[in-house]
Amino acid sequence: MNKGIDLKSINFLPAIKKFYTKYRRHTAFVGVILILLVYVLVVFKINNLANAEPSPDQETVVTGSIPKIDGKAIQEIQSLEASNTKVKSKIENARNNPFHE
Repeated sequence: MNKGIDLKSINFLPAIKKFYTKYRRHTAFVGVILILLVYVLVVFKINNLANAEPSPDQETVVTGSIPKIDGKAIQEIQSLEASNTKVKSKIENARNNPFHE
């Protein structure tokens, strides 16, 4: 009825032992080659992702999320900056070093 190969009847252990004893001295070389191959593939993938351009859908989402600042608020900040020297120095300091708290 089913004329397929019965894998349970095949004994792989002697073939594996024979292969291992024959090529045992090359395992370190094969291991290093496999590690280098994986490293090259990872570097290639990183390079492809770094050079990828965003799709048009992604570009519109980014530009749509830019907050709008009220003109009145800008005028108030500029008037505070002009009238108070401490505020002016803090604003200039924040412009020169935006990541300092």
